[in-house]
Amino acid sequence: MPSLPSWRRQPARSAPAGQSFALGTRTAADIAAPSAIAEARAEVTIDGSASRVLAITDYPRHVTPNWLGRLIDADEPLDVSLHLEPLDSSGVVRSLTHRMVELQSSRMLDARGGRIASIEREVAYEDVERLRDALERGDERVFSTALYLRLHGRTAAALDESATRVAGLLGGMMAGARPALYEMLPGILACLPAGQDHLRRRRNLDTSSLATMLPFGSSHLAVTDGILYGENAHNHSLVVHNPFGSEQENANKTVFAKSGAGKSYLCKIEALRALLLGIDYLVIDPEDEYGRLCEAVGGQMVRLSGSSPHHINPFDLAAATDDDEGRDPLAERVLALQGLLGVMLADPGQPLGQRERGVLDEALYETYRRAGITRDASTHGRSVPVLRDLFNVLREREEPHGLADRLARYVDGSLGHVFSERTTASLDRPFVVFQMRDLEEELRPVAMYVIADHVWREVTRRPRPRMLLIDEAWSLVRHADGARFLAEMARRARKRWLGLTTVTQDVEDFLASAEGHTILANSSVQLLMRQDSSTIGIVEQTFGLSRGEREFLLGCRRGEGLFLARGNHVALRVEASELEHALATTSPAELARQREEDRDDG
Repeated sequence: MPSLPSWRRQPARSAPAGQSFALGTRTAADIAAPSAIAEARAEVTIDGSASRVLAITDYPRHVTPNWLGRLIDADEPLDVSLHLEPLDSSGVVRSLTHRMVELQSSRMLDARGGRIASIEREVAYEDVERLRDALERGDERVFSTALYLRLHGRTAAALDESATRVAGLLGGMMAGARPALYEMLPGILACLPAGQDHLRRRRNLDTSSLATMLPFGSSHLAVTDGILYGENAHNHSLVVHNPFGSEQENANKTVFAKSGAGKSYLCKIEALRALLLGIDYLVIDPEDEYGRLCEAVGGQMVRLSGSSPHHINPFDLAAATDDDEGRDPLAERVLALQGLLGVMLADPGQPLGQRERGVLDEALYETYRRAGITRDASTHGRSVPVLRDLFNVLREREEPHGLADRLARYVDGSLGHVFSERTTASLDRPFVVFQMRDLEEELRPVAMYVIADHVWREVTRRPRPRMLLIDEAWSLVRHADGARFLAEMARRARKRWLGLTTVTQDVEDFLASAEGHTILANSSVQLLMRQDSSTIGIVEQTFGLSRGEREFLLGCRRGEGLFLARGNHVALRVEASELEHALATTSPAELARQREEDRDDG
């Protein structure tokens, strides 16, 4: 039997134990590496996702700061990679001097030959001379610059369409780009965060020109901690805002939208996410839209109606706090009651006269005096009067203005049960909804005032981060006293750790008064959702919108709008999870389907 070759007779060498162990472990490269890469002439497909790299080759001669912002904010799936390499100024100066000598020689030859000077050469000479002087003075530096765009798409046809749109956008900026044909893989590597330029499609730019390319003005709004409102409809970045952040002037917000634009949907999503951050959320709900949400989060529902057990007594005095020195709680309460009675007794848009206010002022102090409460702080713990007690005082005085007769409807009958009872509603849960669906339309402004005043007393007593949302706030703003109260609350809310959110669909009525503009001026955030053509003019003028933003508000879909904060105008698209959507939707079809599913489960 023939013997085996020597190499077969030798025992197999075993790798060192450490090396064998390393071969059996997963590294970062194993995790990050794609499973397959297919490179073609004009695209690269990585794990089924196609990409195409464009190199900017033609730059505009005249640019403005953030000229690339239009490209960044374009609704195109692309990545922008900017490579910068500083060059030695002394070498650049020598090169520019040599270039000036060449251009000057050409100018002299043309002059000797009697030829007209070339415009292009004259412009180039001026540019070179200006840049050389700036470099010698140290005002500028020169950078070797490369700018690449990586387009994303599922197929080559989708990349062709995206490249055509990007080319049109660049053409409008007097710029141009070329695909990195047969060099797509080096182009992909040049667009990775490693910062290595494998394409080397360079252009020398000075500091001033380079500064205009940095997209600092992109419509991007996000903070490290805050409420996620959705995504930017233009560049798909996240819109994250913290209403109580240190960079914010205040936590107030105004929401303007026509009916059906999705303003309640957005506010519900905001409420759910605010609760996760430990922010209390209080809602004045005229149409019972927040009931399901309140039940889902274990909130407190306060219903104001003739048959409800919940009552709010506007005569309650604010509890004493540490900063009460120099304050007169009784005088502040009388002043607040003057505003409430103005909403109750005056015609919409018309304040009470001075004589009527004088009579009410005396009657209010007398009402408290009969309850044993005076300016002496030691008496403020006694049982406070109710609206009926004020009515009795006015009736006894037989004042000539008919105030008692006008107040009677709020004291007798079912309304007396609503507005002339001692307080039974408390704010002891993070989510509280004040529901007013069963109140008549004309009584809702009164209830809004009473609720907002009650909340203000509560935040004065126990300050913590809270958001108060007043839906259909225009119905209260149309009353002179109600508008003044909201304006004053908007000015002072920040000091009480409160954010006031006013929601309205009647923009013209809201902005018709000086107080409406005051509320708007004291709101750090404005949210504009779909507008009607009859109101877009005043919205455009008030917020200084561009023509594109105007058209966006006229045609945006439900749940989309402009988010105005910190100087940014962001096209917001609200995004919600399935659970959030189920709790926030007001679609009758979806609600009916949910009820059917609940019955089937039951």
